[in-house]
Amino acid sequence: MEFETWKAALINEIETVASWQAERVIADPNDPRFENSQKALRQLADQVKALPADNAALKALFREEQEIANLMRAPAGEPENRYRDAKEELLQAYGFEDEPFASAELFLDALRAKTDETISEYRLRV
Repeated sequence: MEFETWKAALINEIETVASWQAERVIADPNDPRFENSQKALRQLADQVKALPADNAALKALFREEQEIANLMRAPAGEPENRYRDAKEELLQAYGFEDEPFASAELFLDALRAKTDETISEYRLRV
């Protein structure tokens, strides 16, 4: 996958979860956490959009996500699905159960921790 396509997909994932949180605001307007999460996710998406293509954290996450797709000793699609679920869990808790990160780079670092975890697990398999 090309870097710009990947970056656009990451931003889309963030915006999609923000839209889900916006729907939850309508369903439960008395719970301010949904609105807070939705706003935090929109801000995060804007911050990621503003990152230059040569941002170190963004490039590192891109490389590691590509590495997940090429892991040996893993059933086809399993590591990608595991990482996708971990990313979705992080995004759904963003600004809701977990405080928003102070910067987009810190968010990217948290995602890299998820990629590292996934890569390590599959590399350690015999």
